[in-house]
Amino acid sequence: MNTMNLNKTYLQTGLLLLSCLWLGFSGCKKFVEVPTPIDQMASDVAFDNDAKAASAVRGLYALLIGHYLGPTPAINAYGIHLQTALGVSADEMELSTTSNSYHEFYINTINSTNSANNLGLWGTLYNFVFNSNAVIENLEKSKGVTEASRKQFLAEARFMRAAHFFYLVNLYGDVPMPIGTDYRVNANLPRVFADEIYKLIVEDLKYAVNNLGPAYLGTQRMRANKYAACALLARVYLYREEWANAEEQAGTVIEVAGKTMYDMENDLKKTFLTSSKEVILQLQQPGNVLYTWDAYNFVPSSAITIPTYLLTDKLYQSFENGDLRKVEWLRTNTITTAGITKSYHYPYKYKISSGTGTTKTESNVFLRLSEQYLIRAEARAMQNKLNLAINDLDVIRKRSGISLIADKNPGATQGQLLALIMQERFVEFFSEYGHRWLDLKRTGKADDVLKDKPNWRPEAKLFPIPLDEINRNPFLIQNQGYN
Repeated sequence: MNTMNLNKTYLQTGLLLLSCLWLGFSGCKKFVEVPTPIDQMASDVAFDNDAKAASAVRGLYALLIGHYLGPTPAINAYGIHLQTALGVSADEMELSTTSNSYHEFYINTINSTNSANNLGLWGTLYNFVFNSNAVIENLEKSKGVTEASRKQFLAEARFMRAAHFFYLVNLYGDVPMPIGTDYRVNANLPRVFADEIYKLIVEDLKYAVNNLGPAYLGTQRMRANKYAACALLARVYLYREEWANAEEQAGTVIEVAGKTMYDMENDLKKTFLTSSKEVILQLQQPGNVLYTWDAYNFVPSSAITIPTYLLTDKLYQSFENGDLRKVEWLRTNTITTAGITKSYHYPYKYKISSGTGTTKTESNVFLRLSEQYLIRAEARAMQNKLNLAINDLDVIRKRSGISLIADKNPGATQGQLLALIMQERFVEFFSEYGHRWLDLKRTGKADDVLKDKPNWRPEAKLFPIPLDEINRNPFLIQNQGYN
C-alpha cells in the first residue's frame, strides 16, 4: 500500500472513530453506549508507532477545510463558515440573496436553530476540539511513539485546540471547555468564563512554541511550526491587551524567522499562493481539489452573474487612491438589469474556483506575515512607541503602493495612529477568517460602527448557543437576547 492510500486509510478510520466519539459527546444515546474498546482501538491502531501517530495528526489538518470521504462533501468552519458568517455579521460583506442561512448573520438576528451557526461553526469547532483531545490523550498514553515525535505531535494538537477555542470564545463568549474525550463528563459541562478559556489557549500555545521546531514538516507550510505558534500567540495576546507580550511574539516572527523564512510579497498576486513567502500557515484542501472554498463561493461563474457575497460599498470606498490591494484582491461585475446599471464588488484573493488535479497553487491562508506587522504596530502604539508603530504600519502601506505615514503624518498621535492601524486591518484582511468582526468586538467599536445595520443590538456581538445543545445539557445557559 502506498503512502497516500495508507494515509487515507488511517484518516477514514480516524473519521469513523472520532465521529462515534463526537456523537457520544453530543448526547446521542445510540453511540454513548458503544463499549470501551473504542478507546483501545484508537490507541492500538492509530498510535502504536510514529508513522501511524503522524497520520492521525495529519488528519487533524485534513478535516479543517472539509472532506470528500462520503457522497456529500462536508464544508467545515475553516473552509468557508468563518469567512462568510463573520464577514456578513460585520460591515465588510453583504448578501445578494435572503435565501441562505447566512442572511440571519447579516441582519444580526440569528435563530438558535440556524444550521450555519449550529453545524458550521459551533458543531465543527467543538468536533475539532474533541479530535484534538483524542489525539492528545492517546499520544500521552501511547508506548509505541518515540519521545521526540510525541512532543512534536502533542505540540501540533495543542496548537490546533488553541485555535478552535480561540474562535469559540470569541464567537460565543463563555463556553464549555472539554479537555478530554469522556462523554459522561463532556455531555454536562457548564460554560466556563472566557478568562479560563484564554488561560488554556495560552498554555497550549506556549507548549507549541517550546516544542515545535522552526522547520515545516513536508514541502509546504501546511503544518504548524514554532513560528505559527508564535504568530497565533501574538494574536491572542493582542486580544487580551497584553501589549508587551504581543509585541514580543510578533517580533519573534518578524525579526527572527523573517530573516530567513518569511517576507512580504511585493507582488500582491502571489500573497495567497502556496509558494508565497508571506504565508506562515495554510490549510490544505481535501483530496485532489484544486480550488479553495473561498473562490468557489466568492467568485461568480461569469461577468454577468451577480455574486452571492458582496463587498460593501463602505469597504470598497475605504481603499486609498493607488492601493494595489483594490486592484489585485477584489473584482467588480457591472450588470445592467431593467435599464439600471449597478456594480457588484466581490473578494478575489483566491482565483481558482473549480477543478481537480495534482498541482495545487492556492490554499487557504490562516496566518500570514502582514498580520504580525499590524499586531506589533498596534501593540507598540498602545505602549506609546509611536515611531516604531509607524515603521511597522508603513511596511504594509509600502507594499500596498500607498503613501507612508512617516512621510505624510509623522507626528500622528496615539489615537490617530490606532485609527490608522484599524483602517489598515479593514482593507488588508477582508474576507479572511472574520478579522473585521473580531476587531470591532475586541476594540469595543462594534455597537457604534454597526448601529445602522438591520436589527443591530448589543447582544448580537455574541452568537446563540445552539438550541439542541441547550436542550441536551441542563448546565448550558443561552446567551442574552436569544431564545
